[in-house]
Amino acid sequence: MRSFKYNTGRRLKAWNKNCIAVGLSAGFLEPVESTSIHLAMSSVLRLLRLFPGSEGINDANVNEFNQQAKEEMEVVRDFIVLHYHATERADSPFWRYCKDMKVPDTLAHRMELFKRSGSVPLNPSELFKIDSWTQVLFGQRIMPTDHHPIVDEMRDEELKTFLDGLAYVAKTVPEKMPTHQEFLNYYCKAKAM
Repeated sequence: MRSFKYNTGRRLKAWNKNCIAVGLSAGFLEPVESTSIHLAMSSVLRLLRLFPGSEGINDANVNEFNQQAKEEMEVVRDFIVLHYHATERADSPFWRYCKDMKVPDTLAHRMELFKRSGSVPLNPSELFKIDSWTQVLFGQRIMPTDHHPIVDEMRDEELKTFLDGLAYVAKTVPEKMPTHQEFLNYYCKAKAM
């Protein structure tokens, strides 16, 4: 197995004067993550929204661009770090380091909220939605110790209807889905040569 060294991080200012860093020039998280294209496209769309008008570049737009770029990169970083930090592996110095490392405060906060109430606070523009976060948290055996407080405000029949609906979806949707092989045959079939 080959290994290589790389530096992770992001520019403090993705937009600096008349130069705007997009994609990997703005930041790099890890070589196996698949978010680089999204981050590049997101930066382009952000630039289009905040593009200077006839008045030229203004600090308000530059600061907003940089703040949004920072927050987006940090959310992606947190999602990736969660995969490594929440591991149960301890069979090498690498995995022991990951398990014991201090995580960013934003991730620690998100994990704590989930542990206490099963809640995952999200910004609507985040790349990874509730399903992605909960799948990783549950998959890494991070379990809530209590339920969300809104449950206490629901009537029993209302809660039963809600849970029955979830159970119905969990039972019926997989029955309607193709098998893995059927999916591959339909969507990924190689053309005959």
